[in-house]
Amino acid sequence: MIGVYTVISKYIIMFFMALYTIECFASLKEKSIKRTSGIYNTQIILIFLIYLLGIVTVYFQNPSNETIILIGAQLIYMILVLVFFTVIYTKMSCLVQSNMCMLLLISFIILGRLSYDKSVKQFKIVLGVTLLSLIVPYLMSRFEIWEKLTFFYCFAGIAMLISVIIVGRVTYGSMLSLELFGMTFQPSEFVKIIFVFFVAGMLHDNPKFYDVVLSAALAGTYVIILVLSKDLGSALIFFMVYSFMLYVGTKKKRYLFLCAIGGCMAAVVGYSFFSHVQQRVAAWRDPWSDIDRTGFQIAQSLFAISTGEYTGTGLYRGMPNTIPVVEKDFVFSAIAEEFGGVFAIMLILICFSCFVAFVKIAMQQTNMFYRLVSFGLGIAYAVQVILTIGGALKMIPSTGVTLPLVSYGGSSILSTLIIFSIAQGLAIVGLDNELHIKRKKKTTIKPGEGNEYTQRANRGTNSSVGNKKTHNNVNNKKYTNKRRDN
Repeated sequence: MIGVYTVISKYIIMFFMALYTIECFASLKEKSIKRTSGIYNTQIILIFLIYLLGIVTVYFQNPSNETIILIGAQLIYMILVLVFFTVIYTKMSCLVQSNMCMLLLISFIILGRLSYDKSVKQFKIVLGVTLLSLIVPYLMSRFEIWEKLTFFYCFAGIAMLISVIIVGRVTYGSMLSLELFGMTFQPSEFVKIIFVFFVAGMLHDNPKFYDVVLSAALAGTYVIILVLSKDLGSALIFFMVYSFMLYVGTKKKRYLFLCAIGGCMAAVVGYSFFSHVQQRVAAWRDPWSDIDRTGFQIAQSLFAISTGEYTGTGLYRGMPNTIPVVEKDFVFSAIAEEFGGVFAIMLILICFSCFVAFVKIAMQQTNMFYRLVSFGLGIAYAVQVILTIGGALKMIPSTGVTLPLVSYGGSSILSTLIIFSIAQGLAIVGLDNELHIKRKKKTTIKPGEGNEYTQRANRGTNSSVGNKKTHNNVNNKKYTNKRRDN
């Protein structure tokens, strides 16, 4: 009975996922607020249907009161986030909110399948961070001090990264995390946000050549520290964020070209000096030659994806746990195996729609600082998605970064939820800008135009002037004729 349900539910989930993805792109091109609200309501229904269909299978495999409590808590959480947030922030981006919840529910389902204990721990982190991030849109939309703290962002971020080198913990050959009060966190995830604010502060006010050189030197300091700590995945994200933000801030293609050349040179140097980079590149080029050691992870990932084919094996009918660290770096492979290739493609499209939504929010900003912040956060999100999925598909060497909002990891989920909350704050600012411009257009009267009363008054004035001229002309003619008679 459970097997029949699993097989049927995977097709229904895939169908609902396709409908949700279509609604995502419909929302991007829709300008009517009423129709956008209708799309958002449809997406909410699809989110709950997909979650219930998937989580029932998880319950069948873990039938206990604890599982029922977890499911109930997650349902209440989704209701509050999808409904309560829209009541507090009526001008927020519905697409960003619905996509955030969709990615989180996929995480709840797949982590519940991979590791129930980690699923519970992840949900507790999500719950706490969501309460914290509730105030972020208000702070972003109500205060205007953010662009004045440029060098505070700069040195605070550098200090956090240096602390990792000094007292950090080594994980898989890299110094990534710090331990504080018994809790382990990865500072680079938070510095990523600070870095975007720093670069935006340096480039938002018509940057001169000196500003570009100074920003490049300071941004290079970030990247060098990350390279020294062997966190090359984060170093690549920081580098890509700076390159594209520099192009947007200066609108000069030559800077983008120079960054590309510098990136290629840095990749060669990194490959020459770091042995674990050489191992990852070797595993990427030919995982089958050393399948029992360096190539094992990527080989198992490819086996899982190929096993799932287009429609997937169904939850608990695959073997994703054979992939090392599957719940972090290779969660996409687990999704592709049990939900199918079609579902995985839809997941990629949803992530892409998130990036487009960030860019759309950036284009709504009249303040260049806010525009750069929104664009930079979108680039950071997109690059991280590309690195994670690209590594799982053997398109690029594995970098060890997580899939935002889906993979297991407290630091990753915390920083990504804050990024989405900042985007919501900027969406509110952007909508306020649009409404202000519309009100300004309505109150501005062009020459020769105005309301009906003004136009009638003008016509009345013109006609009275014309009548006076006609009356004067008649009097002049009468006076001339009298002189001729005399």
